[in-house]
Amino acid sequence: MLEKLLPSLQDKFEETFDTPTPIQNAVWEDVLNKKSIFGLAPTGTGKTLAFVLPLLTNIDVNLKRTQVLILAPSQELAMQLSHVIREWATLVPGVNVVSLVGGANGRRQADKLKKEHPQIVIGTLGRVLTMAESGALKLKNIQSVVFDEADVMLSEERYESINQLAEQIPDNIQLMLFSATSGVDLQYVNQTFGQSVVPVSVGTDAPANIQHEFQYVDQKAKAKVLIQLARNKQQALVFFNSIRNLVAMQSTLQHANAKVTSLGGNDRRHIQRADALRSFKKGDVSLLLVTDVAARGLDIVDLPLVVNAQLPENKETYIHRTGRTGRMGKSGRVLNLGNDHDVRNLKRTLGDDFALVPAKTDSISLVSDDKQQPKVVKKSKDTTILDQKSVRKPVLKSKPKPSNPINDSKPKRKKNRQNKDKGKPKWAKA
Repeated sequence: MLEKLLPSLQDKFEETFDTPTPIQNAVWEDVLNKKSIFGLAPTGTGKTLAFVLPLLTNIDVNLKRTQVLILAPSQELAMQLSHVIREWATLVPGVNVVSLVGGANGRRQADKLKKEHPQIVIGTLGRVLTMAESGALKLKNIQSVVFDEADVMLSEERYESINQLAEQIPDNIQLMLFSATSGVDLQYVNQTFGQSVVPVSVGTDAPANIQHEFQYVDQKAKAKVLIQLARNKQQALVFFNSIRNLVAMQSTLQHANAKVTSLGGNDRRHIQRADALRSFKKGDVSLLLVTDVAARGLDIVDLPLVVNAQLPENKETYIHRTGRTGRMGKSGRVLNLGNDHDVRNLKRTLGDDFALVPAKTDSISLVSDDKQQPKVVKKSKDTTILDQKSVRKPVLKSKPKPSNPINDSKPKRKKNRQNKDKGKPKWAKA
């Protein structure tokens, strides 16, 4: 299938990668033939290039109108997709790419749409609808629509917005869904877009090169683990189930002078979130605190560790979280923190698909007690003595000084405020 792509795209792919991944081999021909599909594959297996390269091959560079719309559930993922697509689009002269995300300057985005007439638009659903309703984004010439992280994009809470989108695009579009899990109501998709989407699956199991560990901790010990990871400059993506818990933990870690940052919620400005992600990727901070939506689809090169500070409630969420490490066949590690009840529930939820093993304390570098026990040094077979360096010498209390009956008998003079102010005018008295 690689030979059916544009020669410039084919050459760069062969220079960059050894061979196409299973999902790329499975869907390239369908995308080139403009079929509607649902691509299912584990995270970190090249799903982005599975749809980007054939879409770039099919672009009509002479038509200066939006032909491809790619939607992502978060600002970070939309910007990440934009970066990847722009890089490959430079090999196809005449193709323009514009990103539309919330938190950025809407007027500038509208001006860019009118000026550049992009063939490809990548964005978040809310901002795309806003631009379409204002007339800045024209959707009547759309030929292909891609829902990345489709199980989130096509969730019930987004149905109203999805319906608004469906009303503004042509009926005969090519519809593509991509995800690591199959939690999508295809009947709803077919009814809404009038498209019969064919599933193309190459498996949804997590990669075998990831080690899944657990550590029994309470809330206080959980913070200590994260503090120690940060102090040891251990780069990790740390997941929380809610913004409230994320903010509380971030405050605790920053109070301990741990170098951490967060993506937080969608209420943060786009530039702040981009700066946080950039600082983490550069290694300026060790821990990036995230929620599931904020971290969906993030591709952080060679991320060594994912920490579940709050354990996920279902298997699908666990798969997406763990997919941030061990990408493209590289090794990775997942550390699950919780009490005995939490870990037992997680094991029950994951079933036999994941082998959770106890974490090695030396690999976690847990914080030891502040009070160090004296070291025991063996002197002979029969006796042991304590290392004198580790034994604290008792502090002798100084003897009280003998009292002087003569001095003690004299009463101390008290300053007389009235005498001090005597003779002064009323305004000069305190």
